Amino acid sequence: MDIEDKSLDLYDAAGNSVEDFTSSSRSGSDTASNRRDEVQEIRNQSRTEDRRVDLWRWTLLFLILAVGVLITTLTYHFLQFEEQKALNIAYDQFTEALSDAAIRQQDDIRDASRAFSAIISDQAALTNQTWPFVALTNFESLGEDFHKISGTEIVTLLPAVTRENTEAWLNFTDKQHAPLMKHSHMLRYKTLDNMMEVGYTSYIQRATSNGLVPDIDRDVYYPLWQVSPPMFTYGAINWNAISLPDIAAMFDAVKVLKYEQLVSPVQPYAIAGLFSEEEHARMHSAIEGSSTKFPHSFIYTPVHLDSQDFDSPIVAISSAAMAWDFSLRSLLPVGVVGIKAVIKNSCNQSFTYEINGPDAFFIGEGDLHEEEFNSYERVVRLSPNSHPDIQSIGGHCLYSMYIYPNSKFVSLYLTTLPTMFAIGVAGAFGFMVIVFYVYNRFVYKRNEKLVENAARSNAVITSLFPDTIRNQLIGDSNTNNPRSFQELLGPASDPVANLTRPPLADYFATATVMFADICGFTAWSSVREPSQVFTLLETLYGSFDRLTKNSKVFKVETVGDSYIAATGIPKYHRDHAVSMVRFAYKISKEMSTMTKMLETTLGPDTSDLLLRIGIHTGPVTAGVIRGDKARFQLFGDTMNVASRVESTGVAGRIHVSKDTADSLRKCNKGHWLVKRENGSVVAKGKGDIQTYWIGKGVEQANKPESFGQCETASESGSSVSADDSVIDGHFSEKIGHSEGREDRLVDWNVTVFLDILKHIVARREAYAKAGINSNSEPRSDDSEVLTRMKMNDCKPINGVREIIALPEFNDVAEAMKVDVQTIEIPADVTAELRRYIATVAGLYRSNPFHNFEHASHVTMSVIKLLSRIKAPSDLELMEGHGGSDDISQDIHAHLHDHTYGITSDPLTQFACAFAALVHDVDHEGVPNAQLVKEGAAVATMYNERSVAEQNSLVIAWNLLMSDRFTNLRNTICATATELSRFRELATNAVMATDIIDKDLKQLRNNRWYKAFKRDISSIDVHDYEEEDETRDSINRKATIVIEHLIQASDVSHTMQHWHVYRKWNENLFRESYAAYIAGRADTDPSINWYKGEIGFFDFYIIPLAKKLESCGVFGKSSDEFLNYARSNREEWESRGESIVAELVANVKKDFKEHI
Repeated sequence: MDIEDKSLDLYDAAGNSVEDFTSSSRSGSDTASNRRDEVQEIRNQSRTEDRRVDLWRWTLLFLILAVGVLITTLTYHFLQFEEQKALNIAYDQFTEALSDAAIRQQDDIRDASRAFSAIISDQAALTNQTWPFVALTNFESLGEDFHKISGTEIVTLLPAVTRENTEAWLNFTDKQHAPLMKHSHMLRYKTLDNMMEVGYTSYIQRATSNGLVPDIDRDVYYPLWQVSPPMFTYGAINWNAISLPDIAAMFDAVKVLKYEQLVSPVQPYAIAGLFSEEEHARMHSAIEGSSTKFPHSFIYTPVHLDSQDFDSPIVAISSAAMAWDFSLRSLLPVGVVGIKAVIKNSCNQSFTYEINGPDAFFIGEGDLHEEEFNSYERVVRLSPNSHPDIQSIGGHCLYSMYIYPNSKFVSLYLTTLPTMFAIGVAGAFGFMVIVFYVYNRFVYKRNEKLVENAARSNAVITSLFPDTIRNQLIGDSNTNNPRSFQELLGPASDPVANLTRPPLADYFATATVMFADICGFTAWSSVREPSQVFTLLETLYGSFDRLTKNSKVFKVETVGDSYIAATGIPKYHRDHAVSMVRFAYKISKEMSTMTKMLETTLGPDTSDLLLRIGIHTGPVTAGVIRGDKARFQLFGDTMNVASRVESTGVAGRIHVSKDTADSLRKCNKGHWLVKRENGSVVAKGKGDIQTYWIGKGVEQANKPESFGQCETASESGSSVSADDSVIDGHFSEKIGHSEGREDRLVDWNVTVFLDILKHIVARREAYAKAGINSNSEPRSDDSEVLTRMKMNDCKPINGVREIIALPEFNDVAEAMKVDVQTIEIPADVTAELRRYIATVAGLYRSNPFHNFEHASHVTMSVIKLLSRIKAPSDLELMEGHGGSDDISQDIHAHLHDHTYGITSDPLTQFACAFAALVHDVDHEGVPNAQLVKEGAAVATMYNERSVAEQNSLVIAWNLLMSDRFTNLRNTICATATELSRFRELATNAVMATDIIDKDLKQLRNNRWYKAFKRDISSIDVHDYEEEDETRDSINRKATIVIEHLIQASDVSHTMQHWHVYRKWNENLFRESYAAYIAGRADTDPSINWYKGEIGFFDFYIIPLAKKLESCGVFGKSSDEFLNYARSNREEWESRGESIVAELVANVKKDFKEHI
């Protein structure tokens, strides 16, 4: 109307007639009327649509309510079902783990008891003592080791004394009891102050209500004799155990069953009378909540005259007191709580424990589980059923464990979550209804205005554009570029065409880029085969790639061991920095999980690998450079800064720039950040920039000298974790690596030895196919062979051979080779192998250096060197002479002799790995000279020569010769000849690790001179047969190669990456310093450590590496060892003094209570 009014005013000013005025007014009225008609028409149409809309509105409202009820109900029942399912799965998993662990725990106790009794019998035989007149001076040492392995509190020896030798027995004990107990007290307590020399009775006694009285008129007695820990008085000596009817019944059962370990009924005061209550309480103080009044049982084990013959007379019985709360520990992982274990026995006794992770808490006597969980009952048989009469013979108890969950465990899975979600869903739909109603009211109130505006808009569009153009405009808004992205990737046929077609690139104003580097990878890969390196990278990167799915993360590329990813591209989202930090945490956790899993196949230290992550936020240019290998790439300063932030970070931590920190703050995630306090990061073109850590606990990480180094999070005192407020609580869990480390090492060793076993079996089958059998030879399991092969009464050093004969090449067997992949090792052999390696691991002491991890590291080096033994470089020349069968056999024979038969004989390889595994068993952490100086029993036993080496070999070898590993032993060696050669190889290899013994050293030097006095590389293939290559010469060289292989592996850390050398050098220093603090070394090792290492490199390591090269069979590996040795020597000479100073400071801090 504004325009019409102005027109009207103009007409009045011009003096137009009234008719003109009326005409103009009618024209304006018609226009207004037309507009009103259009509006009215739209209103009429709107009313018609309104009625339809109302119908659908109420229909939609009803559907919303119906769907809300349905979804709420389904949500509740679905979540409830999922929780119940999760409960069942978790309970089944944990009960299975608990069952396996409990059975294994009881088996270990029984195995330890059987082994202890066998050692007692063997010790008596070795010392030429006659039963029952046996007094073992090392009984306390044996008992202390037995307690550590079995977890028992006390072990006693009860010799069988007949009526005829009672008087002789009493004369024997009169003379022996005092010095024997004093000796045990000194071994145990290092003092006699807590011992009272009173109470001894010169008769066999029994307990009555009136005290101890003589026990007479028995055909046989079982007097208490030696006890570990030793008693404080002599009062219990010669107490006849079978004077108590319950124990007498137990002993009768033991004598009938012969080889079984029997368990007594539960007794709250199982060791009362042997110790004071204070001493007993001290034993229980190691476990929180444990008490001397909790259930105990005795384990009774027969001691046979011949430990290997269970039909031989029972000359004594050993008894061990076991506290049930000790034996039920470490059955479940940390975090699993609320499992009830009811222990029941055939003696009508029951008692209840609650197992929370590795801890077991006594609840009370009787079955105290919650009856509402009866349906979850799981039964575990703890007693063996190996003897057919074990259940029918009375006098002892058979135990079972009944497992139930309790309310605490169930509440972890059956929560109020279904109800809360149902309420939330119902509330959401209720809110939708309210919103729908409010929205409808607004629509209704504004309907008139919207109709008028619609009419005006329609009029304007209609007046401006024809319908066809309007429809095209609407259609164009939903039309995509018809050209496919794939068509644009290829290179142009004409280079000039690149200038005419648009580039495939885009600019992103803000994105977040992450660089992740595997710290320790270089050192780790330096001791691995290429296939193992790629197995690690493919597994890790594959798992990272899977995590990018549904996480708004775009993987850019991998460069070496670096993983590069970005968020905010190609599709922008506001919280791209948050998404990247979450992804960084996920891959850190995934790294921890995967490396632990891979350690069982890739070997020691794999789980020590950590990610060092750097994140930066900023503008990037992204696009595709056309070409044959076109790929999406990022460019710009953001990439440089992100790389710099990563390289200046710390292993196991997430390091972010200030720009990323600002983006996190904008998303209300500022509480994730911890400012980096010390130092600054210098970025190209930006100068010094402030950075931040994700999570807390960065005290050590904030040290400037730690930045950029690939130490582990544990070394730096930091971790990826923080408090519960960081990343919705997910950062509160520490990324750890040490849990289950020994188990993973055992698994890895099992894998290694199984592979060699398969080659042994394959070779044996090939010989059988070729008709080469050894049926006329004695079997390895022949009793005479086993007796001869044991090391009970011999000294391994006397078995060192100058030449060990390896099998000669057999062309027929070579032609019958069996595919190793088709070999299946029986399950019982695999189980025995695992049990043997686990037992060996348990025999290693907790030394910083000479421990099971060191043995595994040496084994890994041995396997690597064995894999690197290769054919001569001139083998191709022989292959070029022709392709006949004769030439082929010549090649195989030449290869066999060039490698001195080592590559052709898997038994030799097994012996090398075996020697590496056992060479430091039971090592005390001090050198042989110290053991000799201290007058240790082992030093005397082995004539003060190669004490530790001989002791390790004897223990490990006799363990393998025991009946527990018959199947394993027969798989390794089928004949007596093989078993004898295996023993010779193991003896030479283990004895070679003693580099101090002058006689052994001279023997090896003489042998080396005979074998390698000429340069091997000078031998020409054409006059090869003319050389003095007799069988003795080849076998001599094979013997030398084996010895040097184990020697190099024993000190392989000095010939590997600098970081590997530093780690083991520090461990050895700590071990030496611990010995010094304990008074087992005369001088402080730090005084000569720096110069000593240089001398060690100059006079042993580098010459040894050169000898490896001279052996002529290791190829480039010998160069690798020599180069690393020289490099480490130079690095140590440069930095060694400062490293020693740092070591001294750290170690003294650890041992400050001794300073």
